[in-house]
Amino acid sequence: MNKSTAVNVRVSLWCGLGALLILLIDFNTSLGIASGVPYIIIVLISLKSPGKRYTIAVAILCTVLVWIGYLGSPPSDVEMYKTYINRFLSVLAIWVTTILTLLQRDSINQLHQERLKNLQSIRETEIQQEKLKVLRATMRTVQDITGNFLNNLHFFKLEIDRNNSLSPESMKKLNQMTQETTMRLNKLANLNEIREKKLAGDLIGIDYEQPAKENKKRDAIDG
Repeated sequence: MNKSTAVNVRVSLWCGLGALLILLIDFNTSLGIASGVPYIIIVLISLKSPGKRYTIAVAILCTVLVWIGYLGSPPSDVEMYKTYINRFLSVLAIWVTTILTLLQRDSINQLHQERLKNLQSIRETEIQQEKLKVLRATMRTVQDITGNFLNNLHFFKLEIDRNNSLSPESMKKLNQMTQETTMRLNKLANLNEIREKKLAGDLIGIDYEQPAKENKKRDAIDG
């Protein structure tokens, strides 16, 4: 039995017991008293069920019980037209309550759905902003890595302008610098976790060295 079915069974039990109790009271009350009005309580209890048709069915049942109560009530000295007016007023009260409460519940459900949509929209906006933030930080980090590489190339350019070639030592440094730059870009591309760090000019970049730092700490602790 799922949750919805369990709720309907529980609500049906309370509605049935309540309607039976009101009907018994009506059978023992003279016709001059509007004994059908308490059926409004049964309609309100039926609102615990999520189905609109269920509440309408309960209202129909209560309407029938109002007239069954009329047939089973003891006679009184009250004029018959007053008795009919009391019964019609009871039925009117039942249906006015049913319609207004269903409209109110629909309005509340609609507001709840709108709130969920707004929350979802806000969440999606936050995700997009976070993605944009990561993208900007990544681009700044790439610019920082390539900028350092290009700045260092300037010294090799000066040496070439001066000597028309690079010395073996400079060639070795250039090769090492190229490998280090490639390694940094690879680290940035293969990160499993995004951590920020401050770059020059108080800009925010990506700390691509963080996994290596943690591994060194772990190795030091294990050692």
